[in-house]
Amino acid sequence: MSEFSVHSSELDLAGSDEVMQNNVCVAMESLDDEPAGADGDEKVSSNTKVYNLLRGKVADRKVRNKSVNEDMMLFKLLSLNELEQAIVNISYYYDVRSIIPESALGSFKITGLEEAGLRYNKDTCIIEGVPNHLGTFQIGLQFNLKGSPFSKMINLNVITLWKYVDPPEDLIFPKTNTDSASLIVDMYKKSELKNVVAASTRGRSHAYDGKPRDDDFRILFDRDTGWYVCAVADGAGSARYSREGSRILCEEIGRVFLETFAQTSFDAQMMKVTGEYADDCDDEKFYRNAADIMVPPLKKIISSSLMSFENLTEEVTHSRITDFSTTCLISVFKKISHHWIICTYNVGDGAISLVNNKDNYAAVLCNPDEGKYFGETRFITTDGITADDNIRGRVLINLVRDFDALILMTDGVSDPKFESDRNLHDSRNWLRFYRELSEEVFLYGCNDEIEKQLLSYLDFWSIGNHDDRTLVVVF
Repeated sequence: MSEFSVHSSELDLAGSDEVMQNNVCVAMESLDDEPAGADGDEKVSSNTKVYNLLRGKVADRKVRNKSVNEDMMLFKLLSLNELEQAIVNISYYYDVRSIIPESALGSFKITGLEEAGLRYNKDTCIIEGVPNHLGTFQIGLQFNLKGSPFSKMINLNVITLWKYVDPPEDLIFPKTNTDSASLIVDMYKKSELKNVVAASTRGRSHAYDGKPRDDDFRILFDRDTGWYVCAVADGAGSARYSREGSRILCEEIGRVFLETFAQTSFDAQMMKVTGEYADDCDDEKFYRNAADIMVPPLKKIISSSLMSFENLTEEVTHSRITDFSTTCLISVFKKISHHWIICTYNVGDGAISLVNNKDNYAAVLCNPDEGKYFGETRFITTDGITADDNIRGRVLINLVRDFDALILMTDGVSDPKFESDRNLHDSRNWLRFYRELSEEVFLYGCNDEIEKQLLSYLDFWSIGNHDDRTLVVVF
């Protein structure tokens, strides 16, 4: 509500807004029509008296123009209900001098901008920033003009250019727009065991077109053996049913490894090669032996997934195995004696990384997997993927004493966050990513909001990067 007011008695008007505006315009036109003074700078001669509609007093032209202009601005502000519209995640600039009289800028104050992610720069008189929330925000304006205080509440609308359209209800192979899960193995970090959190969200490009999420993930911890499994999968955007392909793959990863862990031979073999390495530190022999142990379950996972795809082609008319194409990133790990053994495998793009923030160390645990052409990637449906040598060549084995985070992500996260293979393999960028993530997601087992926080983090804005996003963090 405005404390400052211009009385109709001072204006000698009937109180009509339209009459007020017309008379102000007439007054300004009459000033422009006056003859120039002796000094050539003033159109108003010293003995020319022009009645000022807004103040009812005689003044020189400069004062009168300023007074009329300020009163016009104030009149416009009284009828103004909202600031210029802002767009979420797009830089916003608004010069308040377009609505606030110059003589009032020194006392001008504005409130409510922070909730919209904006701020007021007193030096430039600009409202600036990048709005981070959709909605209508109440902004308070306060200033003094001609000795009188003025205050007004005004709206700032923050909109989005994106549409969020749900997939058709009768869609074959439906999938939720978001998904999340967590494994809190050690809530208060009383042991050396790790916790895991995962989240997946539909990309803005899919939401705009009403398409489903194609990404998927799987996380599990086998308490009987102490083995962890984490996986992410990115269904090919060009494949009609890739959302089902990624789901099937992740289900098979969980099923096969649980069966494998139940067989004591897998655990015994891994413990044996790790013990042998501790004795003679033969890197090549250790990596080769550990990779050989990983080949059978990985081969079974890919083969059984492809078999499921083939069975679906008989159920879904005019479908092919490649309609279920998906990438695959897996990490299988366990604490054995004084080391963590971490086995990773990938087909296609995305990234797996190990971060040790305390030692300023990070390493990528997967190999770039490009297709024949630039920008092309491979999928588990690509010819030759199930060959033993192909699988073995994609397995990486790492032995570390400890780590702060093991991270798996689809390219919906890796592309905007790292942009190039060179950046992806720069440990400084991973350390920066981990610290940024830690500011948004409270990576502690006692955090009840951890899944929600990770989903919120995945809603970050990056120009031109609107693919599905899936992120798994072991901490």
